[in-house]
Amino acid sequence: MTRLIKPTDIRLNMRSKEVNIDDISSIDIQNLMNEMCRLATVKGAVNYKKTKTSLVGLSAPQLGNLVRIILVDLDAGPNDPNYTPNMKFFINPRIIAVSKKENLWKEGCFSTNDIVGAVYRHDKVTVVAYDEKGHEFTHISTNKFQARILQHEIDHLDGIRFPSRIRSPKQLHLVTKAEKKDYKQNWATWTKLYPFEKWLSMYNGEKVEKL
Repeated sequence: MTRLIKPTDIRLNMRSKEVNIDDISSIDIQNLMNEMCRLATVKGAVNYKKTKTSLVGLSAPQLGNLVRIILVDLDAGPNDPNYTPNMKFFINPRIIAVSKKENLWKEGCFSTNDIVGAVYRHDKVTVVAYDEKGHEFTHISTNKFQARILQHEIDHLDGIRFPSRIRSPKQLHLVTKAEKKDYKQNWATWTKLYPFEKWLSMYNGEKVEKL
């Protein structure tokens, strides 16, 4: 059974290769997408459009597969746990336009453990990609949160994790599982910082002791 690779796995720093459009229907790519659905949802791939999600976004590199595929919950909201998920694949996604305006908000990732932070992202993005049947489409983000997820997941395809987007050391935070609820309310004034040099150690594949 496939699992998410560890945050110290240097494959997370590598640029992923494009998927040949003719290969989208192949068993390997279809199996990969099924695994992504299983990992992103509570009940698995078969009913992934009807169940609650455990992740609002996921990229193939996080499974150790360096191909340009992401899965995004288009209806996810930051404060609405009771919504109906709407999972969408973006294969070979390209951001072709962004808004000039940016916003600062909190981000976390299964590929950074307890490292969380405040990251500037564009308010709006336009993405061109292929779906799971090999059809090209254009998607314009419908809100800031969706735009953030798209930027976060597409970054993974280029070997970029959100701490590399942090503009100030004071915006890189340490948040334990027990503190997550508190962090949701107080992220803008969070004082428990994560040393950037320790993040670099994790990025470089070194084992990092918990603070």
